[in-house]
Amino acid sequence: MARPQLTPPLAFLEEAVTVLFCLTDDAYTALNPRAKSYESIKQLSDSEVLTLALLQQLRGAESERSFLRDAQRFFLHLFPGVVGLHPSSLNRRVRKLRRFLEPLRHAVLAELVGDPETLIADSTLLAVLHPRQVKQSAGFEGAAWARWGSFAVYGVKLHILCSTNRVPLSYELTAANVADVLLVRELLAGACLGEGGIARRLLGDLAYRSGALGEELAEAGVLLATERADRRPAIRQQVEVCFAVLKRVFGLGETLAKTLVGLVTRIAAKVTAYTYGLYVNRLLGKPQGAIKELWA
Repeated sequence: MARPQLTPPLAFLEEAVTVLFCLTDDAYTALNPRAKSYESIKQLSDSEVLTLALLQQLRGAESERSFLRDAQRFFLHLFPGVVGLHPSSLNRRVRKLRRFLEPLRHAVLAELVGDPETLIADSTLLAVLHPRQVKQSAGFEGAAWARWGSFAVYGVKLHILCSTNRVPLSYELTAANVADVLLVRELLAGACLGEGGIARRLLGDLAYRSGALGEELAEAGVLLATERADRRPAIRQQVEVCFAVLKRVFGLGETLAKTLVGLVTRIAAKVTAYTYGLYVNRLLGKPQGAIKELWA
């Protein structure tokens, strides 16, 4: 018999998973209407696979094997197709569907950020191999060495354009030695703000200071503001909080990816899961940033 003190949290979690599936299914159906034609021959529909991929990240489970055990234990009535599903099969399906993760995320962005006037850009280094592993292997495609304080890191760099309420609008993944200032144009274009929702101010640290970039953004009506750490406005910390949540709750810096495709897929799933976690919390009347408390 279920313990009484465990029933309410599990009921809230099941409600959240149901909402997550409905949002994912509606968005995916709009993006790929023909997918429904082949669902009868699949153990799990594409919408279920995408929902499971997001749920795995929301629960902070990096291992597919561990996550599938939990799914069969707690969510079998919601996803009957997980019975007998091999971790490699789930991994393969998610990789095939990875191109839909970012469109799925953009389907709910408008509800989360509205018309942002102020945006924040920042980046973080993600180590993909230990220095000793680099010497013993052929390296990791797409990774490079970069200086980080007194340390040297071999990995990649995640660039994020964030709203003032910690919602990532766009992101790019590059080698670790790529300068931050080179990604601003791509980040703004990826945010898909449109003419009606264009930002008026872009905040960044000194890595984004560039006269040419400042003039280019000024022509578009955007003020580029870069300050030293002791003079930055408090709102600048929102993007740092976003990175902290992605690392602490979603394990952004501890992926088990062995290839560049695997790394890109996992990062896309984490950022998409983070965005949907914020949205589902808001729909259920929960604190928007309390992702770990609801989904763990």
